[in-house]
Amino acid sequence: MLLFQPLIGLLLISLAHGDYCPISFSPLDVVAEYGASFSVNCSVNSITHQFGLSWERFNNTMEDSEEISRIVDKVTDWEMNVTCYMHSNETQCSQDLPITIYKTPDSVSISTVNHNGPMMEGELYELQCDVHNVAPVQDLTVNWYKGQTLLNQTTFTEASKTPVNKTATLLIRPDRADDGAQYRCEAELDLGAEGPPNSTESALNSEVYYKPQHSSSTETIIKDDKVMLDCTVKANPAPTYTWRSDHLEEKISSSELKSSALSPGNYTCTATNALGRDSKVFIVKDSRCPVQIIPWRAVVRYGDNVSADCKTSVLHKGMGWEASEGGVPMTKNQSLITWRVSELTEWDIKPFCYINYKIGDKDQCKEELPVTVYKTPDSVFISVNHSGPMMEGELYELQCDVHNVAPVQNLTVNWYKGQTLLNQTTFTEASETPVNKTATLLIRPDRADDGAQYRCEAELDLGAEGPQPHPTISSNPLGITVYFAPQIQFCSDWSPLTETSLDSYPSNLHSVEGKPRPDISWRHKSSPVSSSMPLTRYDSGLYEIIARNDLSNVSCSMNITVEYPPELNCDKSYEVKEKTLFKLPCIADGLPKPECFLYKNGKMIQHDFYPNWNDSGWYQLTAHNQRGTSNSTFTINILYAPVFYDSQEKFVVGEDSNITLECYSTGNPEPEVWWSFNNRNISTGRRHINIERATSTSAGVYTCSATNKFGRSDKTFIVEIKGLGYVFPYYILILLGVFVLFVVIILLVVLMWRRRKSRGHYEIQSEMQPLSNGGPK
Repeated sequence: MLLFQPLIGLLLISLAHGDYCPISFSPLDVVAEYGASFSVNCSVNSITHQFGLSWERFNNTMEDSEEISRIVDKVTDWEMNVTCYMHSNETQCSQDLPITIYKTPDSVSISTVNHNGPMMEGELYELQCDVHNVAPVQDLTVNWYKGQTLLNQTTFTEASKTPVNKTATLLIRPDRADDGAQYRCEAELDLGAEGPPNSTESALNSEVYYKPQHSSSTETIIKDDKVMLDCTVKANPAPTYTWRSDHLEEKISSSELKSSALSPGNYTCTATNALGRDSKVFIVKDSRCPVQIIPWRAVVRYGDNVSADCKTSVLHKGMGWEASEGGVPMTKNQSLITWRVSELTEWDIKPFCYINYKIGDKDQCKEELPVTVYKTPDSVFISVNHSGPMMEGELYELQCDVHNVAPVQNLTVNWYKGQTLLNQTTFTEASETPVNKTATLLIRPDRADDGAQYRCEAELDLGAEGPQPHPTISSNPLGITVYFAPQIQFCSDWSPLTETSLDSYPSNLHSVEGKPRPDISWRHKSSPVSSSMPLTRYDSGLYEIIARNDLSNVSCSMNITVEYPPELNCDKSYEVKEKTLFKLPCIADGLPKPECFLYKNGKMIQHDFYPNWNDSGWYQLTAHNQRGTSNSTFTINILYAPVFYDSQEKFVVGEDSNITLECYSTGNPEPEVWWSFNNRNISTGRRHINIERATSTSAGVYTCSATNKFGRSDKTFIVEIKGLGYVFPYYILILLGVFVLFVVIILLVVLMWRRRKSRGHYEIQSEMQPLSNGGPK
């Protein structure tokens, strides 16, 4: 075992640089159930030398092996991390083991939202699936099934390592085919290839109510000894059956009629349940009567005209129509005769067509034309057995009065709330003449029904041969007022601006519901407060809102945080020492906490401002939050130790010369200045000194010292004095001699030229004297 004390620091540095790390795990990642155990191996991917492996940061010892193992006996930490570290002569690094800790749901339950009992065909319902205590939720999928058919899937995007409860919903609109269907929701955790397959489900058996509906409205039957009329139809709840015909002496309540009860003619079967009814007509014919009536059934409004044709394709001794109105005398030479009434006013008319034709031992047969005479209601009126507002949750009875309608067995009263069909009322008694009928509907209104309009509609369903669409007469709407207890819909923390009153909460009129309109009051620190008073910044805290009307009162509590724009209280100027952090001097007061920005010459200065000595000047501080902005302008005076400007530092002069030494310095505050000569003070308070008629004793080192409370600076000046024995540089003397000699030669040449021009002879003599090499006097 090797001990690496600096290991952790090196590893963290390596991790920060994101270098390749040759560590690998087996398995590559771990999927473990909470409370279970797992094991993992850590190894290196490439051959290296002098390496060590370690588990976890706190273990400073490393195993000098190519692979190490770790066993976790029981997973009890949802945030568990497992890290393998490596140290070698090539690299120092670490790798985190990918770990997924999961928990299957404690329970999964499916239910119908806000509904109990059977569902109604065609209406919308919401299924809800509750998944309790599952993790991780981002790997959860809720699968919706009807039988074995997958209907939908619900996934969750939020990330959470710890167990949560989740709810998924599905909208369905069942029909009659869904009666008895089983809906299921399945909670599935998809944990990847490393995870075990798992799912938990719950089932809901559905019952759907639907009205009777025959596959066809008519059926023709040829009568014989074995014929049977079967009116059985599927419906839920199970329907009741009634038969009517001119050949039946009493109403029969059965889904079947046997041959012994039948004669040629029409038999109408009506199947009825609470949701509605449907009728089917059986036309029973004698195969030995060769006549056809078109149409086979007549539906006529009382007082309107009606007609039907009777035709045959065989030779006969005579045919005609018998009826209480519009009868047609027998004729022998016609194959088609028409029954016609221009204004039908008989309710129970029963016309039939006959033909004289040898049929076995009979000389005549006949076919009846079923005639339905109808009348729409004179009036339809809706009322309620109550005056004034209704109370939420109580039971009331609506009444629909339909006056003077026929036939009543074809009448349906439809109940509506707005445009929604609530219920249907049908009538099983038979009556050919007009009657008055009353239908009722029980309602239990809630707050959503306040202001709702109910109406009833009388509909005559006269079959396929009747008018389309069906004749309907609707009542005037009945508007209801529902009183209900207060309910606070919006109850959460609030952050208003100062000067806002509590009357502004909630943010809309529908957040507090109730009828009569509730009185709203407030309490703060157990004391009543006026809702009209403007809030100040000091009024933040816990508040209680109370809504009260005649039925009840409710309350809720919320934290109110009064927000206000920033405020700056800055002085006109500030001082700060150079290269020290300038802390914003007048931090803005505001809620939410404002952001502050410092500007100079329109340019924003980054945070952590450490000014230099020359940064003095005008500055602007801006504070901003979502409620507003505040600005303040001030000067910053930068304090700094003395500094000297560049200037001549060495002076070489001759004796008797005058010299001025200038001490150019600056500092803040203004520094104190003094001079010293050869470490001896000679002057204070002066920024220059004058040396007049310098002598050899004036030569030396002069020092200017500047000091303030932030420091001291010195600047030295060197003065050299040149005496009479000073020897000029040799090369300068040579140049000077050559120049003088050149000038003399030029003068001689010019002089000789002039003399020759004047034609005389001149002699020039010159005595050359050496020049003095003396210095300045």
